[in-house]
Amino acid sequence: MTSLTVHPLIRRFQMGSLELPDPAPALPPHEAVKAFAPAYPHCASALLGEPFERDGVWIYPIEKPPVKTNG
Repeated sequence: MTSLTVHPLIRRFQMGSLELPDPAPALPPHEAVKAFAPAYPHCASALLGEPFERDGVWIYPIEKPPVKTNG
């Protein structure tokens, strides 16, 4: 019988060249990123890009919301 080892998913959020640890692993990624809003206000309305894996860690790029123009 073979044993199966389960490792918890490790997420990090990437904002430009800055990588931030997951502030709330129990929340979905789009809600967890909002926890950065007090320090990074644009995270309150930020969009998440397609996640990718690097060294066993899932990286979620934080993208700025599109600029809204009137006219």
